[in-house]
Amino acid sequence: MFDTLINSASKDGCIGDYCTLKSGFAFKSKWWQDSGIPVIKIGSINQDYLNLSNCSHVSEDKISLAKDFIVSGGDLLIAMTGATIGKFTMVPKMHKTILVNQRVGKFFLGENPINKIPFIYCTLKQPEIISEIINRGQGSAQPNISASDIMSIPCVIPQTDEINNFNLQTAPMFELIINNQVENLILAKTRDLLLLRLMSGEIDISNIGF
Repeated sequence: MFDTLINSASKDGCIGDYCTLKSGFAFKSKWWQDSGIPVIKIGSINQDYLNLSNCSHVSEDKISLAKDFIVSGGDLLIAMTGATIGKFTMVPKMHKTILVNQRVGKFFLGENPINKIPFIYCTLKQPEIISEIINRGQGSAQPNISASDIMSIPCVIPQTDEINNFNLQTAPMFELIINNQVENLILAKTRDLLLLRLMSGEIDISNIGF
């Protein structure tokens, strides 16, 4: 469906014509603590998977400072530095406040990002877009790309009604993916808890039949 939308069309626009991207909040190293409000860092970004188990944390009073970088279900994030540069993922629906650290880019897609995420997600999946992000991030010891560099990458921008129709038809699929991410997180936490109890001897599997 997406290929049909952009097939044989010229790159008459850029990513910034569709949405805005900003690098996350620059939290100070002295603010990090073992518990509190989770903050997504570069290490949490994997392609199509957000690892929330290794987040750093800050106190609740930092929420007001980083209010523009609160993320919720359906938000889209991208790694802007390091070995994972260009990898992007959606945020699962979580019933807690989550913030974004610097060098993790947040796409601003409105109050209900799921309604706009299909087009930009599929655009970022295009091989030429991926290559352009990686190429623009070269030139230093550590790959690094700015928000303006990403927003200026050329891409096909169809007519507004065509984009809206594409988003309308595919948004339910993306919502299903996000819901599945939540279930996977719950299963992963359950697995880790069971393994911990097994290793500590709290669970005896010798009498469990298979």
